Amino acid sequence: MTRDTLLNKLAAPDPEVLKLLDEADEVTERILAAAFEQMAVVGWRRSTVEDVAKRAGLGRATVYRKFPSKSALTEAVLVSELRKYLAGSTAATSTQTTVTDRMAESAAYTVEFLRDHPLLRRLLETEPETILPALTIGAGPIVDIFRDFCVTLWQHEFYADTAISDEDLRHLRTVAELHIRITLSLILTQKTAIALDTAEQARDFTRRYLAPMLDAK
Repeated sequence: MTRDTLLNKLAAPDPEVLKLLDEADEVTERILAAAFEQMAVVGWRRSTVEDVAKRAGLGRATVYRKFPSKSALTEAVLVSELRKYLAGSTAATSTQTTVTDRMAESAAYTVEFLRDHPLLRRLLETEPETILPALTIGAGPIVDIFRDFCVTLWQHEFYADTAISDEDLRHLRTVAELHIRITLSLILTQKTAIALDTAEQARDFTRRYLAPMLDAK
């Protein structure tokens, strides 16, 4: 699976993969967990469906009945991780009462989720020629996913069910994209003068520098 195909799959997952994730049983969960662990240990290119089956303690035929190819299994792992992140971020912000606090909590969750994410770190170490373009010159699908996610949340926060002008929508989209591009840069270049070593530092950074962008119209 090339990096372009991988990102396109993330932006528009195969309906069959989504159905499998939505209706996941114990066997599917075991396979996904084993695939994630396998890819995090040895990387994506060197992993095989047979390796995953062995790690899951299942027969090859069982894995192939659920996932007909390595491509489908890889897509399922990536979509599952994306869902995990979005669900975790939503849960982390659900108890906050202001937009700024919700943004700060989301930033803290993002730092904790990504800082030592085993699969992301392994791919950056072992397959930079695949993952780096996917997070830089080919990052369009990722930007699209998270920009739309942020805009949907913020539009509901500020406008509820009322109509929004083209100018205001453009402002939300611009701020969302700036946030995403900053995040991608910090993921790729961890050495920084910005204090982001702890969740509380991520909250403070967001309150000071990111949240004010929403008011800068």
